[in-house]
Parts: sequence; structure tokens; C-alpha cells
Amino acid sequence: MNKTLRFLFPAVAALLLSSCGTAPVYRGDGIHCSGGSWSEIASSGGTPRTSTDNSMMSEIESWIGTPYAYGGNTHSGVDCSGFTQAVYSAVNIEIPRTASQQSAASRIVTPSNLRFGDLIFFNTSGSGISHVGIYLGNGFFAHASSSRGVVRESLTTQYYSDRIVSVGRFME
Repeated sequence: MNKTLRFLFPAVAALLLSSCGTAPVYRGDGIHCSGGSWSEIASSGGTPRTSTDNSMMSEIESWIGTPYAYGGNTHSGVDCSGFTQAVYSAVNIEIPRTASQQSAASRIVTPSNLRFGDLIFFNTSGSGISHVGIYLGNGFFAHASSSRGVVRESLTTQYYSDRIVSVGRFME
């Protein structure tokens, strides 16, 4: 791990844990919040508020139901980072291709400052950031599920709340 990341990671983890709720525990594979389960995100508004947000929401809706395909980036089949990259591209914002690259390039956001369109990064593989979705507001996000394709999902689902690593922003 390079020197910058070695110092940045503990700061990011501390920031996320401090905003997590009661008895947060970082297990190395995401953040688990006993009794809190990312309650700030679950109650956060963040719905579309600008014309760009509305365009992005329309684009997200057009992807719902698209089947999952590893490495895919079309409506015939898409993976999680292909989905986020395509949605952002539709509103003229270019972002990197993979979830880990998207995380590294985005501005860090605390759960209490989450807005529509922010990217939520997860560790679903046990070896770093391996999944990404787009925050929709009111505790929901859209993502390309490997078993169900592009869907809306609640962040209060324990599988996802236990695996959140960070939140990032590309939109102003």
C-alpha cells in the first residue's frame, strides 16, 4: 500500500465510524453499525433537486431490469461499475471504469452529507472495494446486482449496510 493511502485509510475509516451510530465496529470488510445500521443514510433525503439530477434519475430508470453481465456496459448486460459509468456519462460526467478506480477518483462524503447521485462503495469480496451503486435518496440506491441485474435496493438491508466502505461524489 502506498504511503498516502496508508495514512488516508485510517482517517476515512474513523470518519465513517464516527458517523455510524452506536457501537460501530470496523471488521476490515466494511462497517457494521450495531443498533444504527447506517441510520443517517436510511433517513437522508437526497432526492433529485437539479435538472442534471432529474436527467440522471431518468437514465437510472432506463437501466432498471437490465441483466447483469461481468464487464458489461450496455443495456444488454452490465456490471456495477459499468452501470455507474454509463449513468454518469449520460449526464456528461466521465468517471473511471472500475469500482475501486471510481472510489479513488471521487471526493469523500460523510453519510450525513449524502446526496442524490453520490456513489456508495462496498466490499463484497473481502478484498477491498468490489461493488458500487448510486444513491437515490431516502436510504435507497440503484446498482447492478450479480443475481438480479439493475435494481433499487435499501441500504438498511443488512448485507449492504455491513459492507459499506465509503461514499464518494463526482457531481457538484
